[in-house]
Amino acid sequence: MKIDIAGKVIVVTGAAQGIGRTLALGLAADGARVVVLARDRKRAQLVVEEIEALPDAPAALAIEADVSDEAAVAEAAAEVESAWGQVDALINNAGWMPPRNPVLETDVSVLERVLHSNVIGSFLTTKYFAPLMIRGGGGRIIYLSSAASVQSGPGMAAYGGSKAAVNILSNVVHQELANDGIRTIALAPGLTVTPGMREIVTDAHVERVAAHYPGGRLGQPEDLLGLTAFLCSDLADHISGSVMFVRPPING
Repeated sequence: MKIDIAGKVIVVTGAAQGIGRTLALGLAADGARVVVLARDRKRAQLVVEEIEALPDAPAALAIEADVSDEAAVAEAAAEVESAWGQVDALINNAGWMPPRNPVLETDVSVLERVLHSNVIGSFLTTKYFAPLMIRGGGGRIIYLSSAASVQSGPGMAAYGGSKAAVNILSNVVHQELANDGIRTIALAPGLTVTPGMREIVTDAHVERVAAHYPGGRLGQPEDLLGLTAFLCSDLADHISGSVMFVRPPING
């Protein structure tokens, strides 16, 4: 049994760095035509150039859009449709994780930014890219959630709450669009090493969490690649509406 995503058009949001970049490069290495969507087209283009340097490189496309800006997302979807005429999968990776902060000390502007980045962004990309999938006979939408969506600790109300909303969004989209051929999954990793994570998480917290993870290490973006490729393939056609965890069930 082979996971085959060759030729599929896969949109990866927040793909200029971290998990998004790793997924864009890995899926392209498996033959997918990747749309690298990021807030900065120059940074997106750098990832496209990395893809173009791969052996037998598939086509790749750099798109600039702030996923929380409806007009920008609508324009991005139109640009992809004009360039390639289809979308087979959407990976909603773009988001923001603020530093831990108690509810009573959290400014509402932080909550608003988290919700715009993590929830509204996923809502808007679904709204504008799903119709392209439906016109092509269906597709996959993967929402990057978090283990914190169901098991958050102190100081994680804003982030955990936003990812819980992403889980619900994924399930509702499944209920609304399954008959149109859309399959959804909320993919929930634990603490994963990315530039954004290292900016806000202390070394002591990293050590404490890593001690409970397989092999005594935190997750790496590469740990999500195989599962994501499978979920984008036709082999995952009967999987939808669920939350998949990629970490042990502990607080962190």
